Amino acid sequence: MAILTLLVSLTNPFYDGNFFLPIRSLSMFSNPSGLGVSPGAEAFVTYNPETERITAGASAGYLGFGYIKEDTFQIYEVGVGYSLPGAFTVGYAYEFGDTSVHILGVECRPNQQLALSYKTGFGEKKYMFGGVGIMPYLHYITLNFGLAYEGIDDTMAIYYGARITPIRGLSVFFTADKEFNWNAGLELSFGYGKIAGMYSYETTKFSGGLLISSQKYETFLP
Repeated sequence: MAILTLLVSLTNPFYDGNFFLPIRSLSMFSNPSGLGVSPGAEAFVTYNPETERITAGASAGYLGFGYIKEDTFQIYEVGVGYSLPGAFTVGYAYEFGDTSVHILGVECRPNQQLALSYKTGFGEKKYMFGGVGIMPYLHYITLNFGLAYEGIDDTMAIYYGARITPIRGLSVFFTADKEFNWNAGLELSFGYGKIAGMYSYETTKFSGGLLISSQKYETFLP
């Protein structure tokens, strides 16, 4: 179940191309340490019409709550994050419902060009998920590479992706795994809100999402 929630995170249109650098509510089902990176208040919801999967999250300050529903499968998550002095941020989350997992996460951002992320889960499934994000041109390009390992079934998955922001408030992204099952999409920011859409090569379906925030993101609007 833990790997399933991880894969759900990676098929969320707001995560793709940036799945190792989560902040605010997007940290739910991704990495709880992101709740301490940029505290604010926001909420998001995404929908996949093929599986009728709903993923939602909300955050306020350093606290967050998440929810996933797919058919009869439901998962809830509560989490907290905190920024330590220096470059590290840590977080803890608990998933419950149709699975039960304790999650520990940590992020390290030594400078504006590099970010490292790691999380591990303990419960019905034991797993690790780590990655690196490289921003060679600050906020214009983000390159990501990640590795997921599930201990009980001894399975491993590799992911890579990129997010390109040609103008403020508009991003295109691409992600794939080692079998080259890829996703591509677009994210548009209106300042206090975002919309995102994604196409999956594997399922030939589109999914989309809406995010509302009390803190302003960069926007293409004047």
